[in-house]
Amino acid sequence: MRCLTIMLLLFIAGQFRGVAQSSLNDLTKNGTVKVFNIKDYGAIGDGKTLNTVAINKTIAACVEAGGGIVSVPSGRFLTGTVVLKSNVTLYIDYNATIMATSDLTQFKGANVRAEDKDQPINVNVRSMSDWTKALILMDKVENVTVTGTGTIDGMTITPKSARVIKGIMTTESKNVLISKIRLTRAGDWSIVGFYVEDYKVSNVNVTDGYDGIHVRRGKNLVFENCKLYSRDDAIAGGYWENALITDCTLNSACNGIRIVGPTTNLEIRNCDIIGPGVFGHNRGPADNPWITNTLTGIIFQPGAWGITRGKSDHIYIHDIRIKDAYTALTFVSNEGNTSDGIRVENVIATGITHNACSVEAWPEGSGYQNVSFKNISVTYSITSPEFINVKTFLRPRTESRPVPYWGFYVKNVKNIEFENMNFDYAGTAENRPLMGFDDVGSVLLKNVKYKKVEGVQPLKYDSSTKVKLVNFKTM
Repeated sequence: MRCLTIMLLLFIAGQFRGVAQSSLNDLTKNGTVKVFNIKDYGAIGDGKTLNTVAINKTIAACVEAGGGIVSVPSGRFLTGTVVLKSNVTLYIDYNATIMATSDLTQFKGANVRAEDKDQPINVNVRSMSDWTKALILMDKVENVTVTGTGTIDGMTITPKSARVIKGIMTTESKNVLISKIRLTRAGDWSIVGFYVEDYKVSNVNVTDGYDGIHVRRGKNLVFENCKLYSRDDAIAGGYWENALITDCTLNSACNGIRIVGPTTNLEIRNCDIIGPGVFGHNRGPADNPWITNTLTGIIFQPGAWGITRGKSDHIYIHDIRIKDAYTALTFVSNEGNTSDGIRVENVIATGITHNACSVEAWPEGSGYQNVSFKNISVTYSITSPEFINVKTFLRPRTESRPVPYWGFYVKNVKNIEFENMNFDYAGTAENRPLMGFDDVGSVLLKNVKYKKVEGVQPLKYDSSTKVKLVNFKTM
Protein backbone atom coordinates (compact mmCIF):
# COMPACT_ATOMS: atom_id res chain seq x y z
CA MET A 1 0.00 0.00 0.00
CA ARG A 2 2.85 2.37 0.86
CA CYS A 3 4.47 1.72 -2.55
CA LEU A 4 1.16 2.42 -4.31
CA THR A 5 0.78 5.73 -2.45
CA ILE A 6 4.33 6.79 -3.37
CA MET A 7 3.69 5.88 -7.03
CA LEU A 8 0.49 7.95 -7.03
CA LEU A 9 2.28 10.95 -5.54
CA LEU A 10 5.06 10.66 -8.12
CA PHE A 11 2.51 10.46 -10.92
CA ILE A 12 0.64 13.52 -9.63
CA ALA A 13 3.88 15.46 -9.18
CA GLY A 14 4.82 14.59 -12.75
CA GLN A 15 1.52 15.99 -13.99
CA PHE A 16 2.12 19.22 -12.10
CA ARG A 17 5.64 19.64 -13.48
CA GLY A 18 4.07 19.84 -16.93
CA VAL A 19 2.26 23.09 -16.12
CA ALA A 20 3.43 25.97 -18.28
CA GLN A 21 5.91 28.08 -16.36
CA SER A 22 5.49 31.81 -16.01
CA SER A 23 8.74 33.74 -15.99
CA LEU A 24 9.64 36.57 -13.66
CA ASN A 25 11.08 38.25 -16.74
CA ASP A 26 7.62 38.15 -18.33
CA LEU A 27 6.20 40.04 -15.35
CA THR A 28 8.93 42.70 -15.46
CA LYS A 29 9.52 43.04 -19.22
CA ASN A 30 8.05 46.55 -19.38
CA GLY A 31 10.81 47.70 -17.03
CA THR A 32 8.53 49.62 -14.68
CA VAL A 33 7.74 46.92 -12.11
CA LYS A 34 9.97 46.85 -9.05
CA VAL A 35 11.20 43.49 -7.73
CA PHE A 36 12.00 42.82 -4.07
CA ASN A 37 13.94 39.61 -3.43
CA ILE A 38 13.29 38.17 0.03
CA LYS A 39 16.98 37.16 0.31
CA ASP A 40 17.92 40.84 0.18
CA TYR A 41 15.93 41.30 3.41
CA GLY A 42 17.50 38.43 5.30
CA ALA A 43 15.58 35.34 4.19
CA ILE A 44 17.55 32.09 4.14
CA GLY A 45 16.25 29.15 2.12
CA ASP A 46 17.84 26.28 4.02
CA GLY A 47 14.58 24.71 5.25
CA LYS A 48 15.59 25.39 8.88
CA THR A 49 15.86 29.16 9.40
CA LEU A 50 12.60 30.88 10.38
CA ASN A 51 11.85 33.60 7.80
CA THR A 52 8.55 35.10 9.00
CA VAL A 53 10.09 38.49 9.79
CA ALA A 54 12.29 38.63 6.70
CA ILE A 55 9.50 37.82 4.22
CA ASN A 56 7.03 40.26 5.76
CA LYS A 57 9.76 42.90 5.91
CA THR A 58 10.20 42.45 2.16
CA ILE A 59 6.46 42.91 1.61
CA ALA A 60 6.49 46.09 3.72
CA ALA A 61 9.32 47.52 1.59
CA CYS A 62 7.37 46.68 -1.57
CA VAL A 63 4.26 48.43 -0.26
CA GLU A 64 6.26 51.49 0.81
CA ALA A 65 7.61 51.76 -2.74
CA GLY A 66 4.09 51.78 -4.16
CA GLY A 67 3.78 48.08 -4.93
CA GLY A 68 5.56 45.56 -7.10
CA ILE A 69 6.80 41.97 -7.00
CA VAL A 70 8.06 40.12 -3.95
CA SER A 71 10.29 37.37 -5.33
CA VAL A 72 10.88 34.04 -3.61
CA PRO A 73 13.95 32.52 -5.30
CA SER A 74 15.14 28.92 -5.28
CA GLY A 75 15.30 27.43 -1.79
CA ARG A 76 13.12 26.13 1.03
CA PHE A 77 11.88 29.01 3.16
CA LEU A 78 10.42 28.12 6.55
CA THR A 79 7.92 30.71 7.76
CA GLY A 80 4.77 31.58 9.66
CA THR A 81 2.04 33.70 8.11
CA VAL A 82 3.02 35.67 5.02
CA VAL A 83 0.75 38.74 5.14
CA LEU A 84 0.20 40.08 1.62
CA LYS A 85 -0.85 43.69 1.04
CA SER A 86 -2.57 45.60 -1.75
CA ASN A 87 -0.75 45.98 -5.08
CA VAL A 88 1.73 43.20 -4.31
CA THR A 89 2.54 40.16 -6.45
CA LEU A 90 4.10 37.24 -4.62
CA TYR A 91 6.20 35.36 -7.18
CA ILE A 92 7.44 31.90 -6.18
CA ASP A 93 10.25 30.51 -8.32
CA TYR A 94 9.88 27.05 -9.86
CA ASN A 95 12.47 25.59 -7.47
CA ALA A 96 11.26 27.58 -4.44
CA THR A 97 9.11 26.33 -1.56
CA ILE A 98 7.36 28.33 1.14
CA MET A 99 7.12 25.98 4.14
CA ALA A 100 4.90 26.26 7.21
CA THR A 101 6.74 26.28 10.52
CA SER A 102 5.55 24.03 13.34
CA ASP A 103 5.71 27.06 15.68
CA LEU A 104 2.01 27.94 15.93
CA THR A 105 2.75 31.35 17.46
CA GLN A 106 3.97 32.43 14.02
CA PHE A 107 0.50 32.29 12.43
CA LYS A 108 -2.10 35.05 12.08
CA GLY A 109 -5.75 35.19 11.05
CA ALA A 110 -8.28 37.85 10.07
CA ASN A 111 -11.10 39.58 11.93
CA VAL A 112 -13.81 38.76 9.41
CA ARG A 113 -16.96 40.89 9.49
CA ALA A 114 -19.87 39.71 11.64
CA GLU A 115 -22.24 37.22 10.06
CA ASP A 116 -25.47 38.44 8.45
CA LYS A 117 -28.32 37.18 10.66
CA ASP A 118 -30.63 36.59 7.68
CA GLN A 119 -27.99 35.12 5.38
CA PRO A 120 -25.16 33.74 7.54
CA ILE A 121 -22.10 32.11 6.02
CA ASN A 122 -22.44 29.46 8.77
CA VAL A 123 -18.93 29.20 10.11
CA ASN A 124 -19.76 28.39 13.70
CA VAL A 125 -16.50 28.84 15.57
CA ARG A 126 -15.52 30.66 18.75
CA SER A 127 -12.88 32.84 17.13
CA MET A 128 -12.77 33.72 13.44
CA SER A 129 -9.31 35.23 13.89
CA ASP A 130 -8.07 31.85 15.12
CA TRP A 131 -10.03 29.84 12.57
CA THR A 132 -8.72 31.92 9.63
CA LYS A 133 -5.04 31.45 10.49
CA ALA A 134 -3.14 30.64 7.31
CA LEU A 135 0.27 30.30 5.75
CA ILE A 136 -0.58 32.99 3.17
CA LEU A 137 -3.04 35.68 4.33
CA MET A 138 -4.76 38.42 2.32
CA ASP A 139 -7.11 40.51 4.44
CA LYS A 140 -8.94 43.62 3.20
CA VAL A 141 -6.66 44.05 0.18
CA GLU A 142 -6.99 44.79 -3.54
CA ASN A 143 -4.95 43.94 -6.61
CA VAL A 144 -2.95 41.04 -5.20
CA THR A 145 -1.46 38.09 -7.07
CA VAL A 146 0.15 34.84 -5.93
CA THR A 147 1.94 33.22 -8.85
CA GLY A 148 5.07 31.56 -10.19
CA THR A 149 5.36 27.78 -10.47
CA GLY A 150 6.83 27.12 -7.06
CA THR A 151 5.34 25.32 -4.08
CA ILE A 152 3.46 26.35 -0.96
CA ASP A 153 3.79 23.54 1.58
CA GLY A 154 1.54 23.63 4.64
CA MET A 155 3.53 20.75 6.17
CA THR A 156 0.20 19.42 7.55
CA ILE A 157 0.62 21.69 10.57
CA THR A 158 -2.29 20.95 12.92
CA PRO A 159 -2.30 21.67 16.67
CA LYS A 160 -3.36 18.55 18.59
CA SER A 161 -4.96 17.03 15.48
CA ALA A 162 -7.28 20.03 15.01
CA ARG A 163 -7.68 21.37 11.48
CA VAL A 164 -6.61 25.01 11.82
CA ILE A 165 -3.82 26.32 9.60
CA LYS A 166 -5.21 27.06 6.12
CA GLY A 167 -3.10 27.27 2.99
CA ILE A 168 -4.07 30.57 1.32
CA MET A 169 -6.77 32.64 3.07
CA THR A 170 -8.40 35.69 1.46
CA THR A 171 -10.95 37.77 3.38
CA GLU A 172 -12.94 40.88 2.42
CA SER A 173 -10.77 41.53 -0.65
CA LYS A 174 -11.11 42.40 -4.35
CA ASN A 175 -9.22 41.64 -7.53
CA VAL A 176 -7.21 38.63 -6.35
CA LEU A 177 -5.44 36.17 -8.66
CA ILE A 178 -3.91 32.87 -7.53
CA SER A 179 -2.22 31.16 -10.45
CA LYS A 180 0.22 28.42 -11.49
CA ILE A 181 1.50 27.56 -8.04
CA ARG A 182 1.59 24.13 -6.42
CA LEU A 183 -0.01 23.90 -2.99
CA THR A 184 0.34 20.84 -0.79
CA ARG A 185 -0.35 19.55 2.71
CA ALA A 186 -2.48 22.39 4.06
CA GLY A 187 -3.35 21.78 7.69
CA ASP A 188 -6.99 22.48 6.82
CA TRP A 189 -8.62 23.91 3.66
CA SER A 190 -6.12 24.75 0.95
CA ILE A 191 -7.44 27.89 -0.82
CA VAL A 192 -10.12 29.87 1.01
CA GLY A 193 -12.08 33.05 0.28
CA PHE A 194 -14.60 34.87 2.49
CA TYR A 195 -16.35 37.99 1.13
CA VAL A 196 -14.30 38.22 -2.05
CA GLU A 197 -14.95 39.86 -5.41
CA ASP A 198 -13.19 39.43 -8.75
CA TYR A 199 -11.42 36.37 -7.38
CA LYS A 200 -9.68 33.95 -9.72
CA VAL A 201 -7.84 30.66 -9.17
CA SER A 202 -6.16 29.53 -12.38
CA ASN A 203 -3.85 26.63 -13.28
CA VAL A 204 -3.30 25.76 -9.63
CA ASN A 205 -2.46 22.26 -8.41
CA VAL A 206 -3.45 21.08 -4.95
CA THR A 207 -2.46 17.84 -3.23
CA ASP A 208 -3.53 16.73 0.23
CA GLY A 209 -5.21 19.20 2.58
CA TYR A 210 -8.96 19.26 3.08
CA ASP A 211 -11.21 21.39 0.80
CA GLY A 212 -9.23 22.26 -2.32
CA ILE A 213 -10.97 25.59 -3.02
CA HIS A 214 -13.66 26.96 -0.68
CA VAL A 215 -15.33 30.36 -1.09
CA ARG A 216 -18.20 31.68 1.00
CA ARG A 217 -19.82 34.84 -0.27
CA GLY A 218 -18.09 35.70 -3.50
CA LYS A 219 -18.86 37.69 -6.63
CA ASN A 220 -17.29 37.25 -10.05
CA LEU A 221 -15.44 34.01 -9.33
CA VAL A 222 -13.39 31.93 -11.76
CA PHE A 223 -11.83 28.54 -10.99
CA GLU A 224 -10.14 27.29 -14.15
CA ASN A 225 -7.66 24.62 -15.28
CA CYS A 226 -7.00 23.41 -11.75
CA LYS A 227 -6.02 19.93 -10.60
CA LEU A 228 -7.29 19.36 -7.07
CA TYR A 229 -6.58 16.19 -5.07
CA SER A 230 -8.25 16.81 -1.71
CA ARG A 231 -9.26 14.93 1.43
CA ASP A 232 -12.52 16.87 1.70
CA ASP A 233 -14.60 18.59 -1.02
CA ALA A 234 -12.50 19.54 -4.04
CA ILE A 235 -14.48 22.76 -4.62
CA ALA A 236 -17.07 24.08 -2.17
CA GLY A 237 -18.84 27.18 -0.92
CA GLY A 238 -21.92 29.29 -1.37
CA TYR A 239 -23.49 32.72 -1.62
CA TRP A 240 -21.91 33.02 -5.05
CA GLU A 241 -22.89 35.52 -7.72
CA ASN A 242 -21.49 35.07 -11.23
CA ALA A 243 -19.20 32.07 -10.94
CA LEU A 244 -17.45 29.80 -13.42
CA ILE A 245 -15.79 26.44 -12.79
CA THR A 246 -14.14 25.17 -15.96
CA ASP A 247 -11.61 22.64 -17.22
CA CYS A 248 -10.74 21.24 -13.80
CA THR A 249 -9.73 17.75 -12.68
CA LEU A 250 -11.20 17.00 -9.27
CA ASN A 251 -10.28 14.07 -7.03
CA SER A 252 -11.85 13.93 -3.60
CA ALA A 253 -12.48 11.60 -0.68
CA CYS A 254 -15.67 13.58 -0.08
CA ASN A 255 -17.48 15.48 -2.89
CA GLY A 256 -16.25 16.79 -6.21
CA ILE A 257 -18.22 20.06 -6.08
CA ARG A 258 -20.43 21.00 -3.10
CA ILE A 259 -22.55 24.19 -3.05
CA VAL A 260 -23.82 24.99 0.47
CA GLY A 261 -25.32 28.47 0.01
CA PRO A 262 -27.57 30.26 -2.48
CA THR A 263 -25.85 30.76 -5.81
CA THR A 264 -26.91 32.63 -8.94
CA ASN A 265 -25.43 32.60 -12.43
CA LEU A 266 -23.18 29.59 -11.97
CA GLU A 267 -21.65 27.63 -14.84
CA ILE A 268 -19.74 24.37 -14.33
CA ARG A 269 -18.26 23.03 -17.55
CA ASN A 270 -15.78 20.54 -18.96
CA CYS A 271 -14.62 19.00 -15.69
CA ASP A 272 -13.51 15.50 -14.72
CA ILE A 273 -14.56 14.29 -11.27
CA ILE A 274 -12.72 11.10 -10.46
CA GLY A 275 -12.89 8.80 -7.47
CA PRO A 276 -11.81 7.32 -5.20
CA GLY A 277 -9.75 9.96 -3.41
CA VAL A 278 -5.98 9.67 -3.46
CA PHE A 279 -5.93 11.15 0.05
CA GLY A 280 -8.34 9.77 2.69
CA HIS A 281 -10.92 11.65 4.76
CA ASN A 282 -10.99 11.03 8.52
CA ARG A 283 -14.65 10.00 8.78
CA GLY A 284 -14.34 6.24 9.29
CA PRO A 285 -14.41 4.06 12.42
CA ALA A 286 -11.49 3.86 14.82
CA ASP A 287 -10.08 0.76 13.14
CA ASN A 288 -10.28 2.33 9.66
CA PRO A 289 -10.53 6.13 10.00
CA TRP A 290 -9.22 7.20 6.59
CA ILE A 291 -11.95 6.67 3.99
CA THR A 292 -11.17 7.35 0.33
CA ASN A 293 -14.57 6.86 -1.31
CA THR A 294 -15.89 9.80 -3.33
CA LEU A 295 -19.42 10.61 -2.16
CA THR A 296 -21.11 12.76 -4.83
CA GLY A 297 -19.81 14.16 -8.09
CA ILE A 298 -21.79 17.42 -7.81
CA ILE A 299 -24.01 18.12 -4.80
CA PHE A 300 -26.03 21.32 -4.70
CA GLN A 301 -27.51 21.85 -1.21
CA PRO A 302 -27.99 25.41 0.09
CA GLY A 303 -28.69 25.21 3.79
CA ALA A 304 -26.79 21.98 4.42
CA TRP A 305 -24.83 23.50 7.33
CA GLY A 306 -27.55 25.84 8.62
CA ILE A 307 -30.24 28.18 7.31
CA THR A 308 -29.05 30.12 4.25
CA ARG A 309 -32.16 31.74 2.81
CA GLY A 310 -32.12 32.89 -0.78
CA LYS A 311 -32.62 31.97 -4.40
CA SER A 312 -30.39 29.81 -6.56
CA ASP A 313 -31.19 30.73 -10.15
CA HIS A 314 -29.57 30.15 -13.52
CA ILE A 315 -27.36 27.13 -12.88
CA TYR A 316 -25.80 25.55 -15.99
CA ILE A 317 -23.79 22.34 -15.67
CA HIS A 318 -22.46 20.71 -18.82
CA ASP A 319 -19.81 18.48 -20.34
CA ILE A 320 -18.92 16.68 -17.12
CA ARG A 321 -17.36 13.26 -16.61
CA ILE A 322 -17.91 11.53 -13.25
CA LYS A 323 -16.25 8.24 -12.39
CA ASP A 324 -16.45 5.95 -9.34
CA ALA A 325 -18.57 7.85 -6.81
CA TYR A 326 -21.41 6.96 -4.44
CA THR A 327 -23.78 9.09 -6.53
CA ALA A 328 -23.42 11.40 -9.50
CA LEU A 329 -25.76 14.38 -9.06
CA THR A 330 -27.77 15.59 -6.05
CA PHE A 331 -29.83 18.79 -5.80
CA VAL A 332 -31.51 19.58 -2.46
CA SER A 333 -33.50 22.66 -1.49
CA ASN A 334 -33.75 23.40 2.23
CA GLU A 335 -35.59 25.96 4.42
CA GLY A 336 -35.88 29.34 2.74
CA ASN A 337 -34.36 28.13 -0.54
CA THR A 338 -35.87 28.12 -4.02
CA SER A 339 -34.36 27.58 -7.43
CA ASP A 340 -35.42 28.61 -10.93
CA GLY A 341 -33.53 27.42 -13.97
CA ILE A 342 -31.20 24.43 -13.59
CA ARG A 343 -29.82 22.92 -16.80
CA VAL A 344 -27.63 19.83 -16.78
CA GLU A 345 -26.32 18.64 -20.15
CA ASN A 346 -23.75 16.23 -21.56
CA VAL A 347 -22.84 14.28 -18.45
CA ILE A 348 -21.36 10.78 -18.40
CA ALA A 349 -21.25 9.06 -15.01
CA THR A 350 -19.90 5.54 -14.51
CA GLY A 351 -19.25 3.36 -11.48
CA ILE A 352 -22.04 4.88 -9.32
CA THR A 353 -22.18 2.50 -6.38
CA HIS A 354 -24.69 3.71 -3.77
CA ASN A 355 -27.46 6.21 -4.51
CA ALA A 356 -29.72 7.40 -7.29
CA CYS A 357 -29.45 10.94 -8.62
CA SER A 358 -32.07 13.32 -7.22
CA VAL A 359 -33.71 16.75 -7.28
CA GLU A 360 -35.48 17.28 -3.94
CA ALA A 361 -37.22 20.01 -1.95
CA TRP A 362 -38.71 18.93 1.38
CA PRO A 363 -39.53 21.97 3.58
CA GLU A 364 -42.69 23.95 2.96
CA GLY A 365 -41.96 26.99 0.81
CA SER A 366 -38.90 25.53 -0.83
CA GLY A 367 -38.89 24.13 -4.34
CA TYR A 368 -37.59 24.01 -7.89
CA GLN A 369 -38.92 25.04 -11.26
CA ASN A 370 -37.63 24.88 -14.83
CA VAL A 371 -35.22 21.97 -14.36
CA SER A 372 -33.86 20.03 -17.33
CA PHE A 373 -31.47 17.14 -17.91
CA LYS A 374 -30.28 16.45 -21.45
CA ASN A 375 -27.77 14.03 -22.94
CA ILE A 376 -27.04 12.22 -19.68
CA SER A 377 -25.71 8.70 -19.22
CA VAL A 378 -25.47 7.09 -15.78
CA THR A 379 -24.23 3.57 -15.15
CA TYR A 380 -24.85 2.16 -11.68
CA SER A 381 -23.06 -0.69 -9.90
CA ILE A 382 -25.26 -0.96 -6.80
CA THR A 383 -25.04 -4.41 -5.24
CA SER A 384 -25.51 -3.88 -1.49
CA PRO A 385 -28.87 -5.16 -0.13
CA GLU A 386 -28.88 -2.12 2.19
CA PHE A 387 -29.47 0.08 -0.84
CA ILE A 388 -31.36 -2.23 -3.17
CA ASN A 389 -33.95 -3.21 -0.53
CA VAL A 390 -34.58 0.24 0.97
CA LYS A 391 -38.31 0.98 1.31
CA THR A 392 -38.61 4.10 3.46
CA PHE A 393 -36.46 7.19 3.58
CA LEU A 394 -36.22 10.65 5.15
CA ARG A 395 -35.04 13.97 3.74
CA PRO A 396 -31.29 14.21 3.12
CA ARG A 397 -29.08 16.19 5.44
CA THR A 398 -25.44 16.82 4.59
CA GLU A 399 -25.14 13.92 2.12
CA SER A 400 -27.44 11.99 -0.19
CA ARG A 401 -28.82 8.68 1.11
CA PRO A 402 -30.50 5.52 -0.21
CA VAL A 403 -33.92 5.95 -1.84
CA PRO A 404 -36.31 3.26 -3.19
CA TYR A 405 -35.46 4.10 -6.82
CA TRP A 406 -32.29 3.10 -8.59
CA GLY A 407 -32.05 5.82 -11.26
CA PHE A 408 -33.57 9.16 -10.22
CA TYR A 409 -35.79 10.63 -7.49
CA VAL A 410 -37.66 13.97 -7.80
CA LYS A 411 -39.69 15.78 -5.14
CA ASN A 412 -41.50 19.14 -5.07
CA VAL A 413 -40.51 20.38 -8.51
CA LYS A 414 -42.88 22.46 -10.62
CA ASN A 415 -41.64 21.15 -13.96
CA ILE A 416 -38.75 18.92 -15.00
CA GLU A 417 -37.59 17.47 -18.31
CA PHE A 418 -35.38 14.51 -19.16
CA GLU A 419 -34.20 14.20 -22.76
CA ASN A 420 -31.73 11.78 -24.36
CA MET A 421 -31.04 9.84 -21.18
CA ASN A 422 -29.46 6.42 -20.64
CA PHE A 423 -29.81 4.59 -17.33
CA ASP A 424 -28.01 1.28 -16.87
CA TYR A 425 -27.00 -0.92 -13.95
CA ALA A 426 -24.70 -3.86 -13.45
CA GLY A 427 -25.91 -7.32 -12.52
CA THR A 428 -29.44 -8.60 -11.92
CA ALA A 429 -30.01 -7.92 -8.21
CA GLU A 430 -31.95 -4.67 -8.66
CA ASN A 431 -35.63 -4.73 -7.62
CA ARG A 432 -36.58 -1.04 -7.44
CA PRO A 433 -38.35 1.21 -9.96
CA LEU A 434 -36.17 3.34 -12.21
CA MET A 435 -37.61 6.72 -11.16
CA GLY A 436 -39.89 8.17 -8.50
CA PHE A 437 -41.80 11.47 -8.49
CA ASP A 438 -43.52 13.11 -5.49
CA ASP A 439 -45.41 16.41 -5.76
CA VAL A 440 -44.07 17.15 -9.23
CA GLY A 441 -46.20 19.34 -11.49
CA SER A 442 -45.12 18.02 -14.88
CA VAL A 443 -42.50 15.54 -16.09
CA LEU A 444 -41.31 15.04 -19.66
CA LEU A 445 -39.37 11.87 -20.45
CA LYS A 446 -38.17 12.06 -24.06
CA ASN A 447 -35.80 9.59 -25.68
CA VAL A 448 -35.06 7.86 -22.40
CA LYS A 449 -33.54 4.38 -22.42
CA TYR A 450 -33.23 2.22 -19.32
CA LYS A 451 -32.38 -1.29 -18.23
CA LYS A 452 -35.48 -3.22 -17.29
CA VAL A 453 -36.07 -4.62 -13.81
CA GLU A 454 -38.14 -7.77 -14.27
CA GLY A 455 -41.61 -7.54 -12.73
CA VAL A 456 -41.21 -3.90 -11.66
CA GLN A 457 -42.84 -0.86 -13.26
CA PRO A 458 -40.13 1.68 -14.18
CA LEU A 459 -42.00 4.75 -12.91
CA LYS A 460 -43.77 5.50 -9.65
CA TYR A 461 -45.56 8.80 -9.04
CA ASP A 462 -48.50 10.30 -7.18
CA SER A 463 -51.76 11.63 -8.60
CA SER A 464 -50.53 15.25 -8.52
CA THR A 465 -47.78 14.48 -11.05
CA LYS A 466 -48.41 14.61 -14.80
CA VAL A 467 -45.98 12.49 -16.83
CA LYS A 468 -45.51 12.70 -20.59
CA LEU A 469 -43.59 9.89 -22.32
CA VAL A 470 -41.98 10.26 -25.74
CA ASN A 471 -39.87 7.31 -26.88
CA PHE A 472 -39.46 5.98 -23.36
CA LYS A 473 -38.13 2.42 -23.71
CA THR A 474 -35.89 -0.34 -22.42
CA MET A 475 -32.38 -0.91 -23.72
